[in-house]
Amino acid sequence: MTSDLLSLIHQVEFPSSAQRTDTNARYPTILALHGRGSNEEDLIGLAPHLPQGLLWISPRAPLSMGPGSYEWYRVRVIGRPDPDQVLAALETIDRFIDEVLASYPVDPQKLFLLGFSQGSILSMCYTLTHPRRIAGVIAQSGYIPNHVDLEIDEAGVKGKPFILTHGDQDTILPVEWDRVSRDRLQQLGVDLEYHEFPMGHNVSMESLAVIYKWLEKHL
Repeated sequence: MTSDLLSLIHQVEFPSSAQRTDTNARYPTILALHGRGSNEEDLIGLAPHLPQGLLWISPRAPLSMGPGSYEWYRVRVIGRPDPDQVLAALETIDRFIDEVLASYPVDPQKLFLLGFSQGSILSMCYTLTHPRRIAGVIAQSGYIPNHVDLEIDEAGVKGKPFILTHGDQDTILPVEWDRVSRDRLQQLGVDLEYHEFPMGHNVSMESLAVIYKWLEKHL
């Protein structure tokens, strides 16, 4: 189902077990942030490969790159996004989360961010700055841009579950960047699971398998 009732156009997929008449029901939720050049129809396609019983909400990034192609912030130099634009994107996501919590039957204690590439960058940055809103992070083929001055909630982020997956043949966002992020997250004391796979800038059945197990553990 596609909706334009909130600040971001988005797709929603309810759990097959959802009883629409039960106004008290709340569901563990995946908020899926797509990568640069994609749209809201992308990551929601991963739902059949991950645990069932989840509410999926997949917003479209606000900046158009052309028909069917969107981004969360403009990219002039890959690997060094403009800090102000990254922070503005985090504000956009924060506002959308407010709307989602008010509009959909989300269990606020089980709201997970799932991102790919640019969406992965924002998923990690958002959770570092707003850890008490997020139950855990699934960050695929991303990294944390160290030159962006994030106001990290160090107390709130300790023990926060993160899973990072990355292709060791990624030519878009090299795996070395994510290794630096891995080390930074370990220093911050997050509950980190890190995996590299023989793939490029993409998702594989092998990477989805470890995400599946991670979600089962944290649901």
